[in-house]
Amino acid sequence: MQEKEKELTIHDDEVNVLRRLILFNSNHFWNDVVRQLRKATGFDWEHCEQITAIAHYSGKAVVKSGEYAELKKIDDVLKEIGLITKIE
Repeated sequence: MQEKEKELTIHDDEVNVLRRLILFNSNHFWNDVVRQLRKATGFDWEHCEQITAIAHYSGKAVVKSGEYAELKKIDDVLKEIGLITKIE
């Protein structure tokens, strides 16, 4: 007898897929970006300055990696002041 192989289909919503929240450079004041990053992430001031500097000089920076739901909360706070972000 031959056993049939079950077809396995996995959807993104069934698996914890790690994603990245990206912050893009924009025309915001430096301290406004740092403050909003602190508000959104709870990171210390220096860490937020580093993210801001990388975004400013490289055009984009990874704010945080994690699950979509966690990143979406941070993304919503960053967008309160019109920062340009993307979850990928």
